[in-house]
Formats: sequence, structure tokens, C-alpha cells
Amino acid sequence: MRGVIDALAIIELDEVARCFCKLPEDNFAVGFDSGTLHVYGSEGVVIDSAVLDSRIVGLASLQGVLVAGTNTGGVQAFNNEPLWIHPLESGCEVVTASSFHAVVADGSGRLVSLAEDGSKVAQAEVGHVISLTCAPDGVCAAALEDGRLLLLGPALEVLHDSPAAEDDVETISGMAFRHDGVLLVARNSLGMTVDDRPENRLECWHRESGLLNTSELPSRATALLPTGTGAIVGCFDGSLLSLDIGESDPRVITRLDYQISKIVQWGDDILVASWFDVFRITTEGEVVWHFEHIGVVEHILPLGERVALMGDDRKGRKPAPLVIIDPDSPPRYDDMHAEEEVTSISEEYSGALSDEEQRQVEMRPNMPEGAEGILDSLHEEMEVEVGQPAVESDLLENLSAAARAINLPPVADAGEDRTVDIDEEGKATVLLDGGRSYDPDGSIGGWAWEDGSGRVIGDASQVRVRLSGGVHVFHLTVTDDRGASSKSTITVQVR
Repeated sequence: MRGVIDALAIIELDEVARCFCKLPEDNFAVGFDSGTLHVYGSEGVVIDSAVLDSRIVGLASLQGVLVAGTNTGGVQAFNNEPLWIHPLESGCEVVTASSFHAVVADGSGRLVSLAEDGSKVAQAEVGHVISLTCAPDGVCAAALEDGRLLLLGPALEVLHDSPAAEDDVETISGMAFRHDGVLLVARNSLGMTVDDRPENRLECWHRESGLLNTSELPSRATALLPTGTGAIVGCFDGSLLSLDIGESDPRVITRLDYQISKIVQWGDDILVASWFDVFRITTEGEVVWHFEHIGVVEHILPLGERVALMGDDRKGRKPAPLVIIDPDSPPRYDDMHAEEEVTSISEEYSGALSDEEQRQVEMRPNMPEGAEGILDSLHEEMEVEVGQPAVESDLLENLSAAARAINLPPVADAGEDRTVDIDEEGKATVLLDGGRSYDPDGSIGGWAWEDGSGRVIGDASQVRVRLSGGVHVFHLTVTDDRGASSKSTITVQVR
């Protein structure tokens, strides 16, 4: 029976937490869609706040300075007070940081490297970036929307360019640098092209040598944790794997029921987020305890001796709270304790017969002559042969597997209808934002924006449009990673 632990603090939120980063002294920052930025202490108490110009899409810590990117403004830096602003005409989409600089991807396909004082260090045109990660020495990796992988030097010079396979659809679902500078990349394809690349694989890249190794994975990787010898990989099918660089076959640590969304190191063990639960698991697969969150857990942030958990209930009602736990808390086993209590009570008050009562029960009453033979015949006729149960023992397992195979459709959210004012040119620039769309049992793999005439105007979660006066209707179709889709509509009035 799995033990459970309790929360140290539960902090109710007014809206869903979208991004976060750790700060010095075990503090951490959380960004929200409204532009609100909170800095929390390790006990979950707000110690600083700010309101930015628009939705916060990313946070990073640069030498203790908090760097925040917004979707329509640019990048701002804080250290107890505002330090600098670097505007971006097309807004910020992704932000990360190394030990020396912050790297920002804007909406026009440009990467910008910024120093601690906000000055621009380098710039490169690369294409639409969906994720970024940096090594401490300034080398960074960019995953592009078309499946390309770029390994870039500190000046954003291209060290390696790995395109997606031709005539196939490829995505990059995760990237992480090991301490030795080796880049781990989880790549996935639909298998439309026959080549020697596995459909689900983990690649290892070196800044000088390029591709070092490729290992096949049983399912799409959804979480990566670099280790001293390789990586621990969490998969869409719930598999938790250990893989050493150079090995072709990963070792299965354990299998959970749902997709793994996050893995972090905790001492010799690991903390694993899967759906609503967080587990502490040994490297041999033993579950030390589990904690059930109110929302789908998306972030696990270590804070010294504590951990912050953030998630989303994805129901559009009350946001899931921010939770603080102590992973070293001793687990409790409520069900086992209850069973032990019932057992002890039943022994004390078992209703057992006294010796005299038992003797009377065992005494056979006097019966007429010949009655015993009749009773024996009746006993023989009443014997029933009990066969094997008709239901197979693994029926529940089969039903569980079948339930997991069902694909729930994604939920498209094109945003609220809006009314905007025209500018001096008689037009208005509007950002169509479908970022609140989600897939309840996977991830969104494709976006398609159409105008009222059915013309496709964009294939990303956000699209900027220049509109003249009048009423404009736009449709957003999102498709999940297993082919299901749904549609949402937004109306924009320009006056």
C-alpha cells in the first residue's frame, strides 16, 4: 500500500499559473495571463508583486535577476524593483537564461541574446521557436516549429543544424543539457518516411562532435531528467525509463497509469508528476509516497528543503492552488491503520462462543432410526462442484488498458469576443491568442486559424492580424497528438 504525505501550505490563486522560475534564497516567481507577476517565499507567502503590460509567457533567472517576457510587449527585468525593459515589436514567445545572458525568441522568428543590464549581445534569424534551453556556459538549443533542432553558440552562431526528415512530420517534445554539456533531445515522428530513425527516440548531441547517439523509446518522451550517465525519461504511456548514453535499450523503472509531465531529482530518489499525482520513487521503482494535487501537475520546483507544485484543473472554473510540500515528510498509511484497528476490535469483541456453548453446538441431537442414512443421502445430492471463475483474472487490467487507449478530444479556446478601437490609419492590430486551449489526455500537436471566408491565416497558437473597421470572425481548430480536433470561434469588432 502506498503511503501519502500532506501539504505544508495550500495557496489559493485567482487565476491559473502559467510559468515560473526559481530565484535566490529559495524564493520563486510565478507569471499569469493577466500580466500579474508574484514572487513567493519558500513558505508560499507573496513577498513582491508587479503588473506587466500583457500575458506573461516566460520567466528566467539571470544572475539572480528576474527576467519576464510578455506576449505583446517585450522583456523586463526585476531585482526588488524594475531594472530595464527591452521592447520587442512582435512580442516575446520564449525566454530562457544561461549564466551569462538571457535568450529570447520573439514572434517574428528572431532570437535575441541580452546581457544582465538589458543590452543586446547578439541576434539571429532562425524561424519560429517553440522551446529554448541553455547550458551554463551560454550554449543554447532551439526547437523549431517545423521539427528542426539548432545548437547555438554563446553569440547565437549555429553549431549544428538538424532538420526534420523530409516528407514526414517531426516534433521535439523535450530538451535538457547534462552537466557535461551534452544535450538530450526527445524527438518524435509519424513514421511516414522509411529510414533508420526510430519514431520515438532520444538523441544526444555534443557542441563539437554533433550527434553522439540515438536510442529508441517505446513511447513519446514527455519529461527528461539528465543524470550522471544518461537520462531518466518519462513517457506519454506512463513509462518511467532509465537510459545510459550509448545504450540502445532503456531500463524500465516503473509504469504509471498516465502521462508523465515532470521529473526532478530529490536526493537519491526522484519526484515524478503524472496527471493529478506526484510520486517519490526510488531508482529501483519503489514508490515511497504519493501526493494528490487538485489540478493536473505541470510544474515541480525544488526550494531547498521544500517543493512547490503547480498545476491546472483544466475545467475553466476555479484555478488549482499552489501547493508547498516537504518530500522528506514521513508517509502515513491511513487505510492500513484503519484495518489494524478493526482487526484488534474484532478480536476483543469477536462474539466467540463459550466452551459450554461450543460443546452444545457440537452435540448431535438424537434422531429416529434410519434418519442418519437419509441425511447422508441428502448431503451427497447437495454437493456442488465449484469450478474456476468465469471471469479472467486480468479482466480489470484489460479494461484499464482499454480506457487508457481512448483518446479524448482537445479543447479549443480562441479567447473572448473583443471590441477594439481603430488607430490613426483606420485599422487595428489584434493578437488572436489560443494559448488557453489544451488536450486533457495528451498535448496539442497542431493549430489552424481561419478567417470568416475559410482562408487559413496562421498555424501557431498566436496570430497577429491587421484589421479594418467592422466585425471580423475567426475560427481556431486545434488537433491533438493523436489526431482528434475541436474548433472555437472569436468575434472581433473594430470601431
